Amino acid sequence: MATTTIYASTNTNGRGTVGTSGTDWDDVVTATSGTVISNNSYSLAVRTGVVAGRGTPTFFVNRAFGYFDLSSITTTITAATVKIYANGVNNTGTIKMYAGTAFGGNGTALASTDYDNVSSTLYSSNSYNELTWGTNQLRSFVCNATAISYMNSNSKLNVCWRDNQDVDEEEPSEDGYIGINWLTSGTNRCQVVVTHADPAYSNNVNGVVGTNLTHVNAIHKDNIDAINAIP
Repeated sequence: MATTTIYASTNTNGRGTVGTSGTDWDDVVTATSGTVISNNSYSLAVRTGVVAGRGTPTFFVNRAFGYFDLSSITTTITAATVKIYANGVNNTGTIKMYAGTAFGGNGTALASTDYDNVSSTLYSSNSYNELTWGTNQLRSFVCNATAISYMNSNSKLNVCWRDNQDVDEEEPSEDGYIGINWLTSGTNRCQVVVTHADPAYSNNVNGVVGTNLTHVNAIHKDNIDAINAIP
C-alpha cells in the first residue's frame, strides 16, 4: 500500500475559520453567515462561548474548516488521518471533526456563508478537550468509513471542526475555545495522510501498453509491482 500526504492550500482556500457573535444564543448558533478569519495562528479557531459585559452578554461561535484536493490519488483509499497543529485551549467542551461543504465544494476561498456549510455527520471518532488538546503538537483525526467513502467517490475531503456545544446547540455558560496554528510551511501544516492501493503496473509487456493490461500470467495488474525485477 502507498502513503501520500496532502497539505491544505493557503489560508482561506484550504483552511480557516468563520465565526459570528451576538446577544441572542439561538440567533448566533443558527446564523447563516459570519466573518471569515484568516489568521495563520488563531487561539479562537473553534469557539463556543459567552462573555459577560455590563449589559447583555455576548455569545460567540467559531467553526474551523479544512479542504484537501485528492485528485492526485488515483487508486482506492483505504485509510486516512487528518492532522492539525494545536495552539492552546480555554474552558472548551469537545472538538470533533465533521463533514463540511465549505470552500465552494471545490477549494475556492472561504466565504462568510460557509459559516452555515456544516453538518453533524462525524468524519472521525477522535475528540479532544481542554485536558487533551495541548499546544505546539499535531493532533490526529482518523477518518471513519463515511469519510473514506466520500473521499473515494469525490477525490476530495471537506471537513469542519466544531465544538460539541455548537453541534448540540447547547447554550454555553463560559467562554470556551480551542486554538489552531495552520502554519504556512513545514511538515506540521494542516494535512491528510492517505493510505491507498499502489498504482497498477504501467510498463509495456510484450508490446502491450501498460494502460491496456488487465492481467499478466493470470495476475491482475493491480497486484503486480515488477516483472523480471523491472518495476
